[in-house]
Amino acid sequence: RRGYSLDTLRDLELVKLTTEESKNGYFIHESIQLLFRIIYEGFPTGKKGAQIQRALLDSEAIDPRDFGFSLKKTDIFLIKPLKSHLFDPARTPLLNRVKFRNYILQQVIRLMSLTRPKNRREKRGRISYAQLGINQLGAVYEGLLSYRGFFAETDLYEVKKAGSKLDELETAYFVKPEDLGKYTEDERVYNNDGTLRMYPKGTFIYRLAGRDRQKSASYYTPEVLTRCLVKYALKELLQDKTADEILKLTICEPAMGSAAFLNEAVNQLAEAYLDRKQKETGQTISHDNYKREKQKVKMYLADNNVFGVDLNPVAVELAEVSLWLNSIYKGAYVPWFGMQLVTGNSLIGARRQVFPSSLLSKNSNHRWLDEVPTRIMPGAKRPQDTVYHFLLPDRGMADYTDRVVKEMAKDEIEKIKKWNQEFAKPFSDVEIERLLALSDAVDRLWESHIRNQRRVRKDTSDTIDIFGQKPPERPKSTTTQWKDRVFSEEILSVGERASSPYRRLKLAMDYWCALWFWPIEKADLLPTREEFLFELSLILEGDVFETYAEPVQKSFLPGQTAVQLYMKWFEEPGIVNVDHLCKKSERLGLVAKLADKYRFLHWELEFADIFADKGGFDLVLGNPPWIKVEWNEGGVMGDHEPLFVLKKFSASKLAEMRKETIERLELRSDYLSAYEEAEAMQNFLNAYQNYPVLRGV
Repeated sequence: RRGYSLDTLRDLELVKLTTEESKNGYFIHESIQLLFRIIYEGFPTGKKGAQIQRALLDSEAIDPRDFGFSLKKTDIFLIKPLKSHLFDPARTPLLNRVKFRNYILQQVIRLMSLTRPKNRREKRGRISYAQLGINQLGAVYEGLLSYRGFFAETDLYEVKKAGSKLDELETAYFVKPEDLGKYTEDERVYNNDGTLRMYPKGTFIYRLAGRDRQKSASYYTPEVLTRCLVKYALKELLQDKTADEILKLTICEPAMGSAAFLNEAVNQLAEAYLDRKQKETGQTISHDNYKREKQKVKMYLADNNVFGVDLNPVAVELAEVSLWLNSIYKGAYVPWFGMQLVTGNSLIGARRQVFPSSLLSKNSNHRWLDEVPTRIMPGAKRPQDTVYHFLLPDRGMADYTDRVVKEMAKDEIEKIKKWNQEFAKPFSDVEIERLLALSDAVDRLWESHIRNQRRVRKDTSDTIDIFGQKPPERPKSTTTQWKDRVFSEEILSVGERASSPYRRLKLAMDYWCALWFWPIEKADLLPTREEFLFELSLILEGDVFETYAEPVQKSFLPGQTAVQLYMKWFEEPGIVNVDHLCKKSERLGLVAKLADKYRFLHWELEFADIFADKGGFDLVLGNPPWIKVEWNEGGVMGDHEPLFVLKKFSASKLAEMRKETIERLELRSDYLSAYEEAEAMQNFLNAYQNYPVLRGV
């Protein structure tokens, strides 16, 4: 057991590597790989190993007639497999192809094992990870979410603002050797020995760069604030609740980071449950058993009751691990959060809201563009003669008005302006009929999606025996890999010929969101009204032969009718394959890319069964980032040319520098992309139909 542990490797942290083999060998790398494999697969491994594991866990000795030998439990080293995402080699294909030499990994182990002395007199001490709590680990790793790693393509020198002290945890700026002369001595960064801090070509640099922290909004909430906020939020929620009712509560953190608020809610809910259940039953848990019983309740709550969203996919993985570590206990299964923790932008998405169809006609005194859509309450049916808001245009879509951008992309901006005017015009009676039919299709897909999600959530739920509850008649625990596969096939329809209702609804809702963030350089790909409705029909209805009859339907592309396009985009008649559609259609392919880039999140779609069965979440809590979204040209240019951030220039000088820098570094696309993100986000949040209370903020 001592041989297969990180503690043994930690003993090598200060050992001098004197020989070529000790420096450039792979002993540490192979030891770590073996350790991770043992943790993931268990030991002994293989078919016979699994039989030995079961035999040792079920009896005192192995029958020699089964294996050809006899062993007692005390005679063999046994590890049960830990089939979690954390150790799954299939999730680290790039890392699996790399081998690290001893001298590299020794540095990693040393940095992670020993403290840094604050002064020359202080000695380095051992870091005890057993003493670190979930909040401390979360604070460390959540703080790194904004950092970015890259390889220096040329020699790079580090620079800073004049008069400021260097802080390696703050934003870093780098320049090429030929640009170093633009900076004064006070703006250059020096090493302790007085030499300029230079990163040779090929060096891997991992620092907080430019606007990364503002863009990712990665700020950690202190533990004392987390505990206080959760305490008083639950104080209101738990009034008059029984212990069993506590087990049915759902908690959501919409900007969760490392799930600090979810973990604290799990802790306090578990204590509240055990306290009330003991009073209700008259049974008292012994002091020796209380900690284990509390961990089991925490595992139940973490695996069933908590939900979260974060823009950063690494944060979602971090939240999974922190929730697992917070609720782990001896003999516990690995919790699965595939339908609970989601990567996405909590603020950007479509909803289950509708406009009366009477507002869409040119004969109406009021237009949908000046109204707020009505929410369809959970469990209710869509009112008659109403149209879903995500099937309709908005004036704020691709509304780019910055003066500099207008000059930079004059032709594209003019096309977008004309498109918006045409796209947002009133609808004809025929078009309104089509919109009502599309809304009917949405209803059918939505109901089917709710049923699918209920079934998959039930199939992927494990049973757990907790204090005060009747033990499950048939204990069930399936592997993380099995749950992943079920979710991928049933909900995400990975590898399936026909896309699931979820995928089809998501693409339609992503399409609507994408129109707000449409790239300026892709103005030619913006859909006409006719194309938009046709493509929504392809996604939501599938069969367009009757919907778009030849006498009514015009040609969408030169020489191509709707039916001809249908045959081109569909592998089989009547079967909608979202991936195939996005591959065949350049516009839908762009929609998919924009959805991946901006991570659109449609709350009522993502958690459809929770909204349908419970009306949503019982408690939404957290400390979301309060950062006003605005276009900051200086920050964007500073990512490529630090002069824009580190020095003060006049407006005329900045304009001159902007033009020269964009041309010299070929930044037009990057500049426009950054502007599109900021402007579209602001337009979306200020849109009357999306967030009416924020209009003009």
